[in-house]
Amino acid sequence: MMTSLDWALLCLLSGIVLITFAIIFQMYIMLTETYSLDKYTNHSKMLWVAVALFFSFSLAVYWVCPNARKKGKIFLLSGGGGVILYGLGMYLKYQFLHK
Repeated sequence: MMTSLDWALLCLLSGIVLITFAIIFQMYIMLTETYSLDKYTNHSKMLWVAVALFFSFSLAVYWVCPNARKKGKIFLLSGGGGVILYGLGMYLKYQFLHK
């Protein structure tokens, strides 16, 4: 039978793996989907795209690159799941150590 410390370790390791996958997948999306920014030939539209990219590169790519939006769901699920699992692991570890 697994103790809460075993569950904490499992959640921490799973969370780290999911967060790492999300980071690598995010880099893949950024490298493969930014080619579609070439469609903004109008200077005023490109100015807003440049401002958005300056403040938040990842969110702006999902906003202006339509193909990246579909792939962003995988990033959101793996990143969010990793953060939740990591947080659960830290909570379980804290509960075990402070009994």
